[in-house]
Amino acid sequence: MILDLPTPRPYHAPHVFGFLGARALPDLEAVQGLEYRRRLSRQDGGAVWLKAHWRNDALRLHLPANAGGQPSEWVARVRRLFDLDADSVAIDRHLRTDPLLAPWVRAAPGLRVPGAWDGFETAVRAVLGQQVSVARATELAARLMQRFGDGGFPCAQRLRDADVAAIGMPGQRGQAVRALAAAWVDGDLDLREGADGPSLRAALCRLPGIGPWTAGYIALRVAKDADAFPDGDWVVRKVLKATAAEAAKRAAAWSPWRAYALMHLWHRAVQRAAPNPAGKQAALSA
Repeated sequence: MILDLPTPRPYHAPHVFGFLGARALPDLEAVQGLEYRRRLSRQDGGAVWLKAHWRNDALRLHLPANAGGQPSEWVARVRRLFDLDADSVAIDRHLRTDPLLAPWVRAAPGLRVPGAWDGFETAVRAVLGQQVSVARATELAARLMQRFGDGGFPCAQRLRDADVAAIGMPGQRGQAVRALAAAWVDGDLDLREGADGPSLRAALCRLPGIGPWTAGYIALRVAKDADAFPDGDWVVRKVLKATAAEAAKRAAAWSPWRAYALMHLWHRAVQRAAPNPAGKQAALSA
């Protein structure tokens, strides 16, 4: 099945594919240029690959006929992952009223906030990515999948009781993954698209080892909270040359689209090849 998914313009495809490519999990995802692939379970128990690629200003989706699940489910996941339903005209118009953001928005119109293929998977990877680089976070996620995943990303039931730190990270962070898994299994977390962002952030911050940065990152990618803004992010503070409190005050004018303003700050940092020393809590680390 081949579908061309409606994509409101402008749409900055290189940004989204680059973001996903930097975080692609080997044997589960692959990104080459403007093509994304995701492994799905087959109806007979094997595996097939879904493919989405940018073609003539539209996202073309290739759905294997023998993939398990319903086609509508895969379409919804792809739309969420690629943030296809955002109104970039309205968002960019609002952000251009800020003198700092205006030239960046004009240079890169249609920046989107990449969503989550699976809410729990993305939340776990956000915890793994605390205070490490993108490459290290992806490496840890791959180790987690290999050790506990049985061929895919591990489920919450498995991680709740697993020795997560054994993959090679601090014990406190492993405990945070276990606490996250237990809260998800017990129904104490809403990791669905459209979940209330502030409520989700508060629930996450009540878990041991999860702080405001991780909670904000999960809210913007998983719940698709368009106003989520991790003001303590290292890259945000560097680009704005501000403390966390000053960044939060500066970002107030960008509401209700602070998550999209964040994408411009991160995009700007990448364009300028800003250094990201080990140990800093960086925006591009999950």
